[in-house]
Amino acid sequence: MARILFIETELRNEKLGIMYLSAALRQAGHQTSLCRREQESPDEAVTSFNPDFLAFSLATGAHRTLLDLAEALRRRYRIPVIVGGPHATFFAETIPSTAADYVVVGQGEQAIVDIVEGRAEQRILRYPLADPETLPFPDRELIYRYPEFRNNPMKNVIACRDCPYSCGYCYNHTWKEMFSRHEHFLRKRSVTSVLAEIDEIRHAYPLEQVLFIDDNFLFDHAWLEEFTERYPREIGLPFLCSGSLNLLTEELIRRLKDAGLLMMNFALESADTDVQRKLLNRGHVTNEQVTEGITLLHRYGVKSRMQNMIGLPVRDSLADALNTLAFNRDNQVDDSWVSIFQPYPNTRLADYCRENGFIGDAAASCADNFFSHSRLTIDHPEEIRRLQKWWYFIIRYNIDDPAVALLLNLDFDEELGERLQQLRYEFSRRHLYGLDADSQRLSYDRIRITERCGAMPNFTLLRPLIEKYRLCAGLAELMMAMRIPETFNDVCGEQHAE
Repeated sequence: MARILFIETELRNEKLGIMYLSAALRQAGHQTSLCRREQESPDEAVTSFNPDFLAFSLATGAHRTLLDLAEALRRRYRIPVIVGGPHATFFAETIPSTAADYVVVGQGEQAIVDIVEGRAEQRILRYPLADPETLPFPDRELIYRYPEFRNNPMKNVIACRDCPYSCGYCYNHTWKEMFSRHEHFLRKRSVTSVLAEIDEIRHAYPLEQVLFIDDNFLFDHAWLEEFTERYPREIGLPFLCSGSLNLLTEELIRRLKDAGLLMMNFALESADTDVQRKLLNRGHVTNEQVTEGITLLHRYGVKSRMQNMIGLPVRDSLADALNTLAFNRDNQVDDSWVSIFQPYPNTRLADYCRENGFIGDAAASCADNFFSHSRLTIDHPEEIRRLQKWWYFIIRYNIDDPAVALLLNLDFDEELGERLQQLRYEFSRRHLYGLDADSQRLSYDRIRITERCGAMPNFTLLRPLIEKYRLCAGLAELMMAMRIPETFNDVCGEQHAE
């Protein structure tokens, strides 16, 4: 029996990948544990658990920090290291041997068992895609020993691991080249297996709604027909999913709603049709189909969540971003999610960026995550950074273009930007998922805002904006700490006069 310690960073959501790996290891008779780097000392976790192997899941951008940690722990404790995840899959040859003894390409359930049981004959391991019906259910105890995950009434489930599309900013076109000829590519688990997993979860943990994290829940209509017939009878809980709106019909949304669909997540990325087709390779869905899909969702009382991407390598990236913002606002989506484009190496869009002078070395042109900033040579990078943090609130409060221009002049540091992002998460948990009780922070309260902010230097300047759009108390308080340019007073005064 071996002992495997998974080390994770920024664990905000359930990560089914490591939960599946842990389940495979436990099924084979091994022990597993998890260290959350932000909350626990890796050194203390190693000392207390005494693992035989360390395991890391690498995402491009954040991989640098984890590889440095892996190398340090490997050297300090002489424990072999296993790495997997997207970065290991697409850049296996670049992983230094000083940081990792084994590199797993693709799915890792069989590979990690073979490694710990001494059957791995090579450093880089690549196995065929597994039959999803043969995999044990994810080991939820790995993560649910943390109360915030165990007690979260919404749990993640996946019915199919693959995506049928090849968007230019994504590695999926490379994944398809590597695995699409495999027997189990794009194979959904049976409805029976999915429902059995959910039934097991609700008997062991708090569960009020199910989040299906498939890239595209809608592509198999025969599967959906069986699912929508059985799910309300056998499970009967609200659920959420993602899908491409070109696949949505009124008959399908009716069936999904009757089965318990609460929210659908879908991608627009850019509202510019040329950018969609020529740059992003997203010609499979049109703006008209997105608008028609949103209309159907609204008609049947299903919440809509649109995904967007800004900071794209176009002639005027800010104009493109603002055009996409307007599309979200005009379509009155319930929740709008936005990332800042990162040119991940070996993607088609990264090649385009390098060939057209937007980046130098693609490997050095990715931020640690896609919420912080852009490293491209584009116009208005600071406004793009600020817009990403303001985006959700602009949509929620229907803030008009002149006021948006004012907001983009308010500067804030990384810490304050993270606090804005956290407030945005609070809004989604409350208003999209219905998971948290109402909070004064998320409501407009003129008396509370005046009491808490009235004596602050920025209050007089920002009060017109706060009162016009009835911004919540939490947002008003964060705005008080922002840096206001000298020209803001005149422009704000003109807007208030109007």
